[in-house]
Amino acid sequence: MEQTTGQFKLETLVRKKIEKLRREKKDARIHKRLSALLWLNKGYPVEEVADLLDVCPRTVKNWVALFHTGGIDSLCSLDYQGDPG
Repeated sequence: MEQTTGQFKLETLVRKKIEKLRREKKDARIHKRLSALLWLNKGYPVEEVADLLDVCPRTVKNWVALFHTGGIDSLCSLDYQGDPG
């Protein structure tokens, strides 16, 4: 989980785990998050990844921050904090 100057990089084992999880997860929101990490790892800019996933660049940056602070498990949890109804 290293990040170099402007370039997002995943360690090989982490990337393989993300690829496996992306195939297994059924929720489209998690699939988007994991796809974003994989595309950033390939060198796509944040803006392009956001455009491909139809989200704003800030959302992609938030996913990256969530990944760096809490890891893959944190990124895959969908703790809804909105209005309960």
